[in-house]
Amino acid sequence: MERNTYYPEEILIEKMESGEYGWLDYVNHHSAEWQEEYLCYCRENGLLVGDASAESFVHFKDRELEAALESGDA
Repeated sequence: MERNTYYPEEILIEKMESGEYGWLDYVNHHSAEWQEEYLCYCRENGLLVGDASAESFVHFKDRELEAALESGDA
């Protein structure tokens, strides 16, 4: 993936709500780590890179965070 500017989550949400960004933009501008994890997620799940798989990835990351918070790891 190309080099991107990364934004705080609040800015990304604003850009999503305004229609400026889609899910793939959200992932690509979140962090370099998310870009790498997203590509692995797509590869491991046989998904194409795009808005649908990016949305699925973001929900996956949300569940991961919730599980970590519940177990006290975060």
